[in-house]
Amino acid sequence: MSPFSYPALAGRDTLTTQDELGAKLKTLGIRLTPQRLAIAEVVANSGDHPSVKEIYGRVKEFFPYVTLATVYSTLTVLEQAGVVMELPFQKQSRYDANLSPHANLVCVGCGSVHDSDVGQNMVSELRDRLERSSDFQFTGQRVDFYGWCPNCANRRDHHSEISAE
Repeated sequence: MSPFSYPALAGRDTLTTQDELGAKLKTLGIRLTPQRLAIAEVVANSGDHPSVKEIYGRVKEFFPYVTLATVYSTLTVLEQAGVVMELPFQKQSRYDANLSPHANLVCVGCGSVHDSDVGQNMVSELRDRLERSSDFQFTGQRVDFYGWCPNCANRRDHHSEISAE
């Protein structure tokens, strides 16, 4: 297992290996460097839709000389090649390698973003129906549900219990 693989990822059936990712990037004509491969691998194998700073921090553990500029430029290349998608949010953008139709669960407390384990077929069916019934040309779609992640919900419930006493 690579140092960038995160085995406990909710909603991900398999992790993308360095070899698989390298082959995919080469097929797309993307020049491979160890840093680029590491950046792509962090996004591909992260279930938390990391921000630029989070990607930078994870890659920097293994490549101390990587720069924030390298992370930004690599993410731009990967997005233009259709390997990752930028998810702009009010506070910061996050990056997702799951390009199939799905719903994101966004925590209003901590800002975490995760793919939903259910609903992919419904999102895909909705997109298909909209494409068939309109003359609108789709370039993408995004479905976000906002609420409290389990950690923030527990802290919130615990805080309201203390306040009520």
